[in-house]
Amino acid sequence: MASPLRWAMRSPEQGADTLVWLATSSPHTHWTSGGYYADRTLARTHPQADHTGLAHDLWERTAAMLGAQG
Repeated sequence: MASPLRWAMRSPEQGADTLVWLATSSPHTHWTSGGYYADRTLARTHPQADHTGLAHDLWERTAAMLGAQG
């Protein structure tokens, strides 16, 4: 059964385009290492993505769930 939102979805090729572009382009020529890219364009991340406290909490919770404290 086809999704009623199919018109808004990307094809696998469209979805992979930026990843393929990054993998096959030279760094510092077309892109900046460590950047977040969407549609071959450097994009802003959500402010929480750079929140060190949240990153630490996520790391600790993940370690606890895996039984690998510390």
